[in-house]
Amino acid sequence: MRRHSHRALGSLTRKETSVGFCWRLNLSGNEKAPALTDARGVGGVIAQDGFDYQLWDGLARLPAWLANPAFEQMIFEGLEDLEARFFAPQAPRGQLLERFQAKAGSLAPAAVREVFETFARFESAYPRAARVQSLVTPRLPATVGWLARDPSRVRKARPFYAPFADIMAASDAELLTRLVETYRDQLGTFIAQSVDVSERNLPDCDAALATFGVELDRAYPSLEAPQKRVGEAFEALSALARRSIGAPLGGDVLVKTIEDALGKSLPLPRSFPLHVRSDRNEADERCLEIDASAFSGRDGVFPPPARWADDLVAPLDRTARWLRSHAINRVALTGSYRLTTAMIIGWSLRSATGFELEVPTRDGSWATDDRPAPSDPPQNWRIAEPANLTGDQLVVCVGILCDPAADLGQIAGVPTEAVLGLHLDEPIVSAKAAQAGVAVVKRAVDAAMARLRPKGIQLYFAGPAAFAVALGHRWNAMPPTQLHEFVTSSRSYVATALI
Repeated sequence: MRRHSHRALGSLTRKETSVGFCWRLNLSGNEKAPALTDARGVGGVIAQDGFDYQLWDGLARLPAWLANPAFEQMIFEGLEDLEARFFAPQAPRGQLLERFQAKAGSLAPAAVREVFETFARFESAYPRAARVQSLVTPRLPATVGWLARDPSRVRKARPFYAPFADIMAASDAELLTRLVETYRDQLGTFIAQSVDVSERNLPDCDAALATFGVELDRAYPSLEAPQKRVGEAFEALSALARRSIGAPLGGDVLVKTIEDALGKSLPLPRSFPLHVRSDRNEADERCLEIDASAFSGRDGVFPPPARWADDLVAPLDRTARWLRSHAINRVALTGSYRLTTAMIIGWSLRSATGFELEVPTRDGSWATDDRPAPSDPPQNWRIAEPANLTGDQLVVCVGILCDPAADLGQIAGVPTEAVLGLHLDEPIVSAKAAQAGVAVVKRAVDAAMARLRPKGIQLYFAGPAAFAVALGHRWNAMPPTQLHEFVTSSRSYVATALI
């Protein structure tokens, strides 16, 4: 069963990438793709029975959606009772839907199956358009009540057992077996990977308001809004939704509606939160996520340059364009990442395209616009100028504390006289120091380029990842630059991304 989340976790889940899971149902010749004008598409608009339940469930979900920076729009009575759209840079379409069918009445087991089959037809007609499809109902039939219980139990325990892949794999496999036994191979497998079931009892408006208030507090614990104002926000949202059936409601309109009713602003982050997930950390639900786990160098293995380009550089480029389209220019990073990924992040969100970054370190965040003053003491960089190119490439080797240039000839076969070597034998301790160091490296590279006229750069770097982000952020007007990672087990360098 798919975790109801904005992230893909676990051995049975579908990755949001161009090479991710694709499930197909063999449609019969007389079945057509779901459309807004077919009988089901217009049925919800014509028949209003049960709309209150759909509305209340949607409003209960709204606070968490608005706290997610990837949320774009929601719609009542589109192709489904309720749908929400999120920016997803690693998805094939660049966006993903979350789809909800809300059933207020009692369901028979056959009706539950029918909902799942409806979800499956959508997936078959529009592969990988939906991240998750959910059935929401006050109470499931007793014979299939485990659909809302067992997957939730597995889901909640997943973070605790994350270091024990075999334990989670056993639970996932058992859950899949039960679904396949109940719904057969194709449909059972689809449900395990792409469907969520939740029981939500909303018998009247008062219960719906109370649920909305709880979710608002959970999403924004520092808001401290009076209950009367929360009720006014709920009523304003209800009225907006009722007069907008079948039309999209954007995040900006929804936020303004809530803030006008509350008489105060929602505590949204000042900097756009971007989480980079490696194989060492979990998803962060309050951030836009870039899944870089495949690029973490587990067991000393890195993907070939083409995969870096397709699955990491391209999504980050899409993210940069999306941020610019929303007039967002300040990004706060979280997560962990290798040096190549750090350089790509900085380069994708570089200063020349209008971005400033907040880069996490052990001692706090480094802002890329925290620049040194002219009176600050200079850093003691040791710079070795190259006498010539390697072919038509300028080899640049940057080291902080350690100096990889000394071994570059033996490891990578690059003559010492062909290396632009920059070494600092003291730590970088602040954002200002990072920016000062980046300026030194850039000046040296610019001077070597002007003198030797290379067609490309081969960059080797050893130092903190935060400095690599800062360097990539200023890597402007450079020829194609091939990045490398050092593999400790084999004491060798491998080519990674080309920027």
